[in-house]
Amino acid sequence: MKTISSEYIKEIKAQIRIINESLKRVQEAEKVQETTVNAREYEKAKNEAIGASLEVMAALEFAVKSATNMGCSTG
Repeated sequence: MKTISSEYIKEIKAQIRIINESLKRVQEAEKVQETTVNAREYEKAKNEAIGASLEVMAALEFAVKSATNMGCSTG
């Protein structure tokens, strides 16, 4: 049976997947920054890390809102 919280749980799990993927992108970008000798590649990796960090923040915000809504709707 589908419950009120099951949709919120589904959304939170989706956001967790996005967070994990974005964190991997940040780690990869940091590795590039550590090993590159080219300024262009460094800046590209830096911008990739910034973009991925923004995605992490947005996904966390959405997950927290979903958890809050779930808590309010289930009592």
